[in-house]
Amino acid sequence: MLPNDPEAVRAAFLRWTRGDEAAADFLAEIAAIARLADDIVDEDENRQRNVCWLLVRTMTRLPQNVFFNRHLAALAPIIHTVIVQWELSDEWRSSHDALKRQFGFVMREAVGSIVTAVAAICGGYDHAKTTTEDFFELCHAGSRETVEDWMKD
Repeated sequence: MLPNDPEAVRAAFLRWTRGDEAAADFLAEIAAIARLADDIVDEDENRQRNVCWLLVRTMTRLPQNVFFNRHLAALAPIIHTVIVQWELSDEWRSSHDALKRQFGFVMREAVGSIVTAVAAICGGYDHAKTTTEDFFELCHAGSRETVEDWMKD
């Protein structure tokens, strides 16, 4: 999960995109969309509002983003992959197969693949690798959540 400090998050987005404002804005939209989708699934409170905001972001904001439009052919398959993995992760959470539960635990964080892809577009392989390490440190390194913890949610 991204930190709650908007300035730190924006600085990370700009670092990961090598200063490309449109790419950083794209990552901000993706982060907001992912958070809204997760809230809709996990919470009953404010569901109508969250669905409306999700629709606004996906149907009006995202299509106006220059980076998204310029790289749509590269981004669309990655976004589809992330959505498939996110959906399966929730299904696999309650699987009787322990390996599926482990994969589901990891796949729920597939949205990070979009960060890696954007970094690759903006700066190539080495930048994507460095960004992925930075993303992990910022978003996951402090977590001690286990598969068992996740399954209880």
